[in-house]
Amino acid sequence: MGKSKKPKPEPKSPSPATSSRAITESEEPVSPAEDPTAEASPPPKEDFESYYIKRVTAEFADDIDKLRNAPDFSEESVPVLIQALKQGSKGFSDEDKEKVMRGR
Repeated sequence: MGKSKKPKPEPKSPSPATSSRAITESEEPVSPAEDPTAEASPPPKEDFESYYIKRVTAEFADDIDKLRNAPDFSEESVPVLIQALKQGSKGFSDEDKEKVMRGR
């Protein structure tokens, strides 16, 4: 009955570290590697293998799960599986690797 309403607390303003704000001239310039608007150059060749592994494991996730759940699959099987997946990336020419990495 005689309840008084408490005023709502004012929203806290975000700290400078978490607020989104425009970059001013006094701040350090962002390197091209950190600048998301910079035109990306193709990653080094060694990145192709990682990209390839991610794509293959995504594409064959169901098959990999079947292997993992097989009765004869053990901890010793993991390095063999990884090595087999990596070997698939060796079948691409350097030119093809560059094309793939530029197009992703």
